[in-house]
Amino acid sequence: RDVVSLQPKRLSVEVTVPGSVQAVSQATVRAKLSAEIKRVLVREGDRVTAGQAIAEFDTAHLRAQMAERKATLESARAQLAMAERTRESNAQLVKQNFISQNAFDTADKSHQVQLAALAAAKAQLEITELSMTDAVVRSPISGTVSKRHVQPGEKVSFDAPLLSIVDLAQLEVQAQVPISDVTQIRKGMPTHVDVEGIDGRKFEGRVERINPSAEPGTRTINIYVSLANEDSLLKTGMFARVLLTISPEAEVPALPLSAVRTEAAQPFVWVVADQKLARRNIVTGKRDERAQWVEVTSGLAPGEVVLATKFDNLKDGLAAKVISLTPDSNVADKDRRAPARN
Repeated sequence: RDVVSLQPKRLSVEVTVPGSVQAVSQATVRAKLSAEIKRVLVREGDRVTAGQAIAEFDTAHLRAQMAERKATLESARAQLAMAERTRESNAQLVKQNFISQNAFDTADKSHQVQLAALAAAKAQLEITELSMTDAVVRSPISGTVSKRHVQPGEKVSFDAPLLSIVDLAQLEVQAQVPISDVTQIRKGMPTHVDVEGIDGRKFEGRVERINPSAEPGTRTINIYVSLANEDSLLKTGMFARVLLTISPEAEVPALPLSAVRTEAAQPFVWVVADQKLARRNIVTGKRDERAQWVEVTSGLAPGEVVLATKFDNLKDGLAAKVISLTPDSNVADKDRRAPARN
């Protein structure tokens, strides 16, 4: 058709935002002891399962400490048994008035002290037993070793990083969306994801989470798009582009893209009014590239007739008339051919 007028359309806008691939589940395994590393059982790229032994500490010092604390515990038990016998004996003697109440109270307090000493010895032994358990480092998750921070023979301090593990089975893209677009994004919205280095393939994802606050100084809000990694092609840290199709709730006045021309970055249309052509500058809004429609925010009134196809050598004031406003409308002008040049 050759002519068209503004029509209400619900335009779908495609927004492409940058992001990076990251693992949903990842962990940095840290030392629970301050000791020397005896063995590291895995390297970068190795697969591990949750609970698998991945490193071991030298336990010579812990074994000696264990023996010492077991002996301390046995000594505390023996002293408690002696204190119990003394207390029971003094309890009988004080009833028979052979000793004073003060003497019994002294024996009773000694008994309480030995009870506390036994509890302390037990606690110290349990701490050493726990340290012996921690001397075997186990993976907290199933995944792949991404970084090995230590080597055998190194002395590490408490809470030092030992290994980093990522689960590549389920990934997500952290993408930065402008504040102006984030209000139209909803949890569960489907997306297409292009990943740098993997040409010719789009990955399907969906919006899992939307950050409630903007990133300082960027005027963007992070969204998180889930991404299946069935073929194990994707790795953490890859650059990605997330394609979101946003459909507004309200209809807007729109024209076909073919009706809008641009000159020096100024969009305009040709309007047929009073049987003459008039060039009219307009302001455009959202563009629906798939449907080939564009929103017109100002410069054109509803019902005005606009040329929808390209004609050569059009000028303001050139005579024209609309033959029909049916869906197959055509425009006839006095001389539709290019005007002769002098």
